Amino acid sequence: MTSKSTIFVAPRKCTLERDSGPALHIAEWGSTSPRVTIILAHGLALSHGSWEDVAQLVVTADPTVRVLAYDHRGHGQSQSAPASLELLADDLAAVISAYAPVGPIVLGGHSMGGMTLMALAERDNMVLEARVVGVAFVATGAGDILGRLMRRGFWSWLVSLALTVAPLLVIPSRPLLIVRQLTRAVLFGYRPFRHDLNRAVGQLASSNPRSVAQLTRSILSHDRYSALDRFDCRVVVFAGSRDLLTPVYHARAIHRRVPKSGLVIFPNSGHFLPYERRGEIAAHLLGLTMPMAYSDSDVA
Repeated sequence: MTSKSTIFVAPRKCTLERDSGPALHIAEWGSTSPRVTIILAHGLALSHGSWEDVAQLVVTADPTVRVLAYDHRGHGQSQSAPASLELLADDLAAVISAYAPVGPIVLGGHSMGGMTLMALAERDNMVLEARVVGVAFVATGAGDILGRLMRRGFWSWLVSLALTVAPLLVIPSRPLLIVRQLTRAVLFGYRPFRHDLNRAVGQLASSNPRSVAQLTRSILSHDRYSALDRFDCRVVVFAGSRDLLTPVYHARAIHRRVPKSGLVIFPNSGHFLPYERRGEIAAHLLGLTMPMAYSDSDVA
């Protein structure tokens, strides 16, 4: 589905308070006694709101499923704290322990969220082996993020400069034309909806610039190809043909290294697949909750 969702299912909101980490804001849709819980992790400088359309579609199609989406530390309504992919993996483990302590789980990660799933596999494989029945990697990569640019001196210098000044930047919550156009160019593919652009900019504005800069540094050193063989479950890998941040070759590299995976490449789509391809993503997530398998070939 490529149009705006006409369905609205108000999520239940809660906060995970912890002694050893920042409080995390969590949204929950669907059954309170689910057959499967889907847990969704969002991308850099976004929020759980990036998954809201997908979550609504999933629980409308199958009310026996529960969907959890949460704000990473320093994002959305979660507290700020020192941030890295390793710490995000610890946060995800805490969410699972607190809100899905029993029963089968499907994990979905968009961009940095997918990298968080890989970091979790690297740090705590017991959860994957015991309870995770499916994984969706959405517009993400296992390493060498922006590698082709970073190997060029000018772009490496420019990224370093951007990371230096990023903590000082403030993004307006009411999107100016230039902010909307930059968001469109970087995050979206062909002809995105204005509503989606405005929501994306609103999420960018709610993220903590210092946390975003710290996580960007962590993402640039992210190399977890060796962790991919730990995903011994059904996996589907998504990519947009116009994605500038994690181009299709990242998805193909993950697909090659995960035996039980399917690969879905969306033509004319960019990086923000949970908005651009909300219907297809929701359908595949539901598929991962069912006793069915993806082939090891590309899925168009």
